[in-house]
Amino acid sequence: MKYTIKVNEITDGAENLKALASVTFGDSFKFNNIAIVNDPREAGKLFVSMPSYKTSEKGEGGNHVDVYQNTFNPTSKEFHDELYQNILDTYHELHDFQAKKSYTAVFHKEDTRMPEFSVNVTPYESETSNIKGLATIRFSEGMVVNKVGIYQGNDKLFVSMPSYKTKRTDEQGKPVYEDVCHPVSAKFREKLYGAILNAYEEKQRATEKTSILGKLNENKDAISNNDTKGKEYTQPEHGEAR
Repeated sequence: MKYTIKVNEITDGAENLKALASVTFGDSFKFNNIAIVNDPREAGKLFVSMPSYKTSEKGEGGNHVDVYQNTFNPTSKEFHDELYQNILDTYHELHDFQAKKSYTAVFHKEDTRMPEFSVNVTPYESETSNIKGLATIRFSEGMVVNKVGIYQGNDKLFVSMPSYKTKRTDEQGKPVYEDVCHPVSAKFREKLYGAILNAYEEKQRATEKTSILGKLNENKDAISNNDTKGKEYTQPEHGEAR
């Protein structure tokens, strides 16, 4: 499938950060904030770093420890090696040969298909948020997107892509957030978000069905036990009509 890599050189950021790249699948979905940084283990070598988010896991002794997970990343070694090398090659083209701050390269131009994908949804609720579920998107081209949120709005559910807090603020002084990755075209957004919401609703219906069946079985067992207790046999006294 066709994908586009755009690299923007960074000259006023952290010392090890050389550039930021984005990758766009076809004209459908864009991945942002891919960092190109100096490798501290080997002078003069660069490596690609996908954006990540902090979460917690149980460590030894049951204590929770902070860990970082990629917001999105390649799922196969083949695509990992291809994508990372193409990102670095695009950076070198920019840095070594182009007299400008950004450079764009297109790969597999002839394959203009819309990306195929599957979604997996886990219903999830929090007392401090209107979140209803978390979704994972798996692109058949070899990329997975984590931490996609499903939220309850005023009158309907909506999908929220993973985002990060910028240094900007809005008119009310609140931090401005931007999506780390997102659909590009309205057509693909409708297809993707529709699939996520449909998957969530199917999970909810399956959960409700399981809950109803469980309650029916509990009631059936309770009625059966009560009937057994109520039918105790009493031996008639001598001479009593049977």
